[in-house]
Amino acid sequence: MDASRPYTLVVRVDGTPEGYAAAEYACSLCVKLKVSYRLIFLYVVALYRRTALNLINRQTDQLNADIREDAENSMIKCKQFLSRFESLVTYEWISIKDEGNIGPIMVQFIHDGLNTPVDLVVVGRTASTGIKKIVGGHVSDYIIAHLKCPVMVVKNEYDLSDDEGGH
Repeated sequence: MDASRPYTLVVRVDGTPEGYAAAEYACSLCVKLKVSYRLIFLYVVALYRRTALNLINRQTDQLNADIREDAENSMIKCKQFLSRFESLVTYEWISIKDEGNIGPIMVQFIHDGLNTPVDLVVVGRTASTGIKKIVGGHVSDYIIAHLKCPVMVVKNEYDLSDDEGGH
C-alpha cells in the first residue's frame, strides 16, 4: 500500500442482516485502524436486461420499475442504519444501477469506476439453501473469484431485534 493514500475499504450494503453485519464489521475495523482510511458503502441495483423484443421489454420495464422502487426504500433503511456510525467513522455512500447481476456490476465498478486502488472489500454472506446450495450463485463467491484485492466475507447476521427498541 502506498503510504500517501488512505487505506480504502469498499463495503457492499444491501439492507439484509448480512449486509448490515458487513457494514458493522467495516466500521469496527476503521475505528481500530491506525492509518487514514476511505470507507465506501456501495449499494448495487441490478436491473433486468432489455432485449430486442418490444413485448418482452414492456414487462422488463415494469419489473425494473419495481426493482428501482424497492431499492429506493431499501437505501433509505440502509442510510438510517449507517447513521449510527456517523460519530465514529467517516464514510461515502455510492449507489449504482446497471443491467445484469450484482457481482459483475460491483466488480466492474471497483475496477473502472472508483479510480483508486481498493485495499479490502467487505461483503455479507447468507447461508446456502435450496437451489443456491446446488448451483452456487453467491455474490461473495463471484467477488472473491474476480477481484484482485482481499475480500472479507462476514458470515454473521446483524441482529435486527436490537433496533426494535429504538436503539
